[in-house]
Amino acid sequence: MLKTEQGCTGRTSARIPANRRLSKLAAGAALLSLWGCSPSQEDLSEAAPEPAEPVQLICDQDYARAFTELVTSAQEEILMVQWEYFSGEATTELLEVLARAVERGVAVQVLLDDHIEENHDAIQWMMTRGVDARLDSNSDIKIHAKQILVDEQRLMLGSTNWSNSSIRRNRECNILADSPLAASYLASWHRGLLEAPANRQPPDLQQIDEDIHVLVDDQLLPHLLERIAAAAQRIDFSLYATWLQPDNLQAPAMQVFNALTEAVQRGVQVRGIADYSDWNLANNSSNRSAVQWLRARGVEMRWEDPETTTHAKVFLIDEGLQLQTANISSGGLRWNREVGAWTEHPVVIHDIADWFESLWSNSTDNLPEQ
Repeated sequence: MLKTEQGCTGRTSARIPANRRLSKLAAGAALLSLWGCSPSQEDLSEAAPEPAEPVQLICDQDYARAFTELVTSAQEEILMVQWEYFSGEATTELLEVLARAVERGVAVQVLLDDHIEENHDAIQWMMTRGVDARLDSNSDIKIHAKQILVDEQRLMLGSTNWSNSSIRRNRECNILADSPLAASYLASWHRGLLEAPANRQPPDLQQIDEDIHVLVDDQLLPHLLERIAAAAQRIDFSLYATWLQPDNLQAPAMQVFNALTEAVQRGVQVRGIADYSDWNLANNSSNRSAVQWLRARGVEMRWEDPETTTHAKVFLIDEGLQLQTANISSGGLRWNREVGAWTEHPVVIHDIADWFESLWSNSTDNLPEQ
């Protein structure tokens, strides 16, 4: 039986200064605040709007609500990139939200990876609802990003795939932000995917938003390593999929794992929670190897419940968070097209710390039984 999902915890402590928050809220008044776990679908239309923080953490089953509010706020354009679309009740509901945006006159474009067989049928279905749905044009490229951009003003990115399990059961983490600079940066990246999918050159645009800094492709690994190297107190991370290569120290996973062990040697508390699946046996094998290697070098590692997929990709480092779509692997950090974000927003840091502590307390030191 699946255990109860905790979702995001209530935001009761850290707040940004009022003058800073109000300047951001002027651009984001259309978004509703997402506090705590999502209500039921029946309660969505009755939820009272509250002022939105400029950056928010969207946990677990909060995704559908956040997506609905974000799309409903769109006035001109929605750009979306998604790794997979599996037809089901949850994804059908989200597609209806996109279709209603089309009916309002919003231009909606969705880009899906061509490796997933179901995506080929999905784009046909989306097009019948007026969505400009496309597959990526380069079969050698894997688009593993998951993001949505609204009017080049707002964005949401993170680990949630478009499948029933991802939306309704998994442990997932996303960032929702009201940031024209970050949204424009990712819109430029999105259009580059359409024009030249193999071109990994990042957009030539500056980001000076103090609340969020978005990252793409080859920016993810060096930024993560830099932050880990600067850590002074804590690193808490989740591990969905990886590939341990102890004989290849330049492999992205080994660079991250060695950086974590060096942090332990500096006196930083490093804790990780690894996914253990009741269906993905290959993933279990690679995660077992990584957990054993990390434990032997002082990293505190625990296992999540095998009946609940922990698919989030987060690194809480002191008072900052790197959240990304990429797994800790060569595919995620070297070959795929991926996105992520760094934020030090105090509300997000408070919420991700609570999310991790809840997950940690429900995890185990012992290897779960399949």
